[in-house]
Amino acid sequence: MRGSSGRVVRARYRFVDWTLKAMPDMPVRYVGTCLCCGERSAGTDNPDDAQLWCLKHAGATGDTGYELSTHSCFDAAPSAASGAPAR
Repeated sequence: MRGSSGRVVRARYRFVDWTLKAMPDMPVRYVGTCLCCGERSAGTDNPDDAQLWCLKHAGATGDTGYELSTHSCFDAAPSAASGAPAR
């Protein structure tokens, strides 16, 4: 491959395996979403609270489609087996 100056440009690619690890200080969060109007509950650490919001919203609006989403936070790091330096 030639660069803009006409010199040969060489590149070295290193492929590294990565792993994900849950962040211990970040709790799992649950959010209820109405699939009819798009309104969402507040994020909560209790799935029952998000489901209760869905039921209350259904009673107030007559909307019938809902989604319960779970959100988790992760750290990404090169795996030790890949030989990459740890961060």
